[in-house]
Amino acid sequence: MITEDKIKIFERYDGNSDSWARNGSEKEKVVMTDDDWYIIESLIQDLFLVKNGLASLQFKDALNIKLKEKCDVEKTINQLKNLAENK
Repeated sequence: MITEDKIKIFERYDGNSDSWARNGSEKEKVVMTDDDWYIIESLIQDLFLVKNGLASLQFKDALNIKLKEKCDVEKTINQLKNLAENK
């Protein structure tokens, strides 16, 4: 489940998984897994495609379902959308 704390960790390392893997604290690595990192990257990429009109309506609908399944609350979804906006 993607949470605000996981997104904060992702942002702290500017989305650079290598930097997180090398420099992340033990506490951060307990909170965030490699799978979480991949999910965040994937959701941001999908949101970027939708934002730029590069995705079908079916893709957008499926993404909205995926966001609700993968994120704990609406605030987390909004944080991901903000990251995609700034990409």
